[in-house]
Amino acid sequence: MTRRGTLAYYLAAWVIGCFVMAFLQWLGQALAGNFQTASILLTTYFFSLIFGAIAILLFALLLRRSMRLVGTHAVWAWFLGGAILAFAEIVALIRAQGPLLSILLSIRSGAFGAVFFAAVLEGAGSLAGRNLWQAPVGGALTAVVLCLVDGAFDHSSEMRAATGADAVLTGNTRLREDKSA
Repeated sequence: MTRRGTLAYYLAAWVIGCFVMAFLQWLGQALAGNFQTASILLTTYFFSLIFGAIAILLFALLLRRSMRLVGTHAVWAWFLGGAILAFAEIVALIRAQGPLLSILLSIRSGAFGAVFFAAVLEGAGSLAGRNLWQAPVGGALTAVVLCLVDGAFDHSSEMRAATGADAVLTGNTRLREDKSA
């Protein structure tokens, strides 16, 4: 297992975060009167996994660092922090599309660099305009899941040591006796 659940945290951010955003885009179209089938939802999810990976991983990194700085695992704090951070990140990526993309592409980055930078900046462009409400909602919902994942890995070893849960989980009562002695 990774240290403090890093792999699980970022994998959950990528899989759950991209699904939440794909579902919100699908729901936004349905609320606008353009109801699509479930296959469109899955197609949107597939493309959001590709084009939203870097943005959601950046979101997860910044969220985890900021919540560690604040020192809380309160779900409401992660919910609020996720909404604010997601909105700020999407707005920054939307504003950076024109000038930053041309600067980054002027560097000799090659074909891969051009696709990479375009994917990072253009992925946020799908939320521009009427769909901007989806960023804070998706960020808040994703942050709740990430709070639970981070809390499960952050406190699991400390809680087991304090409560003797290792003995309960393994069925070995001698572990509990050894810890109390």
